[in-house]
Amino acid sequence: MRRGCISLGEVQCDDCHRIIPHSERYLAIDEEDGVEVEKGKTSRYCLNCCLKKGYAHYRDEKGEQILTSFPEFPE
Repeated sequence: MRRGCISLGEVQCDDCHRIIPHSERYLAIDEEDGVEVEKGKTSRYCLNCCLKKGYAHYRDEKGEQILTSFPEFPE
């Protein structure tokens, strides 16, 4: 399960190991060995790592680009 969160300043990215600054967004994912599952380890990724891993992407909505972690559906 994917959850979009806002850092309180004490969160570390599990991929690049940098501290995610206060009020910056990050993604928390329940996964086991890189596969999303209902229970198991919760991994936290900064926005750069989310984009790199394909967990987040930009899409156009009402003439603006927004960042989303929802899966992209064909139109």
